[in-house]
Amino acid sequence: MKKIFFYIFSISVLLQGCSMEDDALNPLQDDRANFPAQSQELGKAVAKELRGIVTSLNELGVDYSDADSSPEFKERFYGNLNQTMSPGLLRSTNAISQIQMSPEVFIEKVKNLTELQIRFIERIIEECGESTSYDDFSKRLLAINKDISSSVPEIQQERLYNITAVLYYGMGEIENLEKQGQMLSTPYNGVQPVRLKSGNESGGGWGASCRKFLATVWVIAVGEPTPAGEIVASVITVVVGGILLYEVVTCAKNNQSNYEYCQQRFRNCYSPIFDGCSICLQYCLVQGSWPPYSTHQCS
Repeated sequence: MKKIFFYIFSISVLLQGCSMEDDALNPLQDDRANFPAQSQELGKAVAKELRGIVTSLNELGVDYSDADSSPEFKERFYGNLNQTMSPGLLRSTNAISQIQMSPEVFIEKVKNLTELQIRFIERIIEECGESTSYDDFSKRLLAINKDISSSVPEIQQERLYNITAVLYYGMGEIENLEKQGQMLSTPYNGVQPVRLKSGNESGGGWGASCRKFLATVWVIAVGEPTPAGEIVASVITVVVGGILLYEVVTCAKNNQSNYEYCQQRFRNCYSPIFDGCSICLQYCLVQGSWPPYSTHQCS
């Protein structure tokens, strides 16, 4: 298992004006999608929230020309994200606190996943990173869905479908925002500032965007499943949408230093716990620091 994690993460460098109603989605998405209703609802809700966040950030006039994966930029980004929230939502949650998870909590949540779920999570991360276009990206996700349906026990499927649905609809909306000239400009996505464009002019597009979503995938994977039959809570969509947008804005290419640090610690790691080093690597790549030995027993 340790070798599997090392291989996958070696190729997956991490860190990272229309209404978005159902009829505004790319028609091909609903025609081709084969998500359970609850996961589809989550994916569409996150996509809708993404458009709202980007619109609000553009209205705030944010400047992300210096976007990187530094703690300072991360704090600024999520501070801006908080400004896009309604007062009622701000009283109930805080975007920054939602993405901060203690090593103890993260490890315990990962341990609750089955080996089969983890294999599919790794596959999602790898295949998204290897995609060459949104069409390729979406086809890979739908192919993974078919394998989830045929290979994963039903009780284990919801977390995996939630991941693929959020990526499928979320990145579809990112592509729409790029085509419409509304996507935030950064040094990594090749998109020109929104004020310089008109119509559907795009300065970047999918080929210039990042498609490696380690943090997004793991946050969904270890999060609490949405209660069946309930409308997706806005707090969930804001947090997940914010993390996905953060990874697109900062781009995995800019996280090489953190990646190398985590891989170096992993190569020299020792743990008396089965898969302890692999779990610590996951935590490091998502959170940006190696967990303490006192809590994880990985050196």
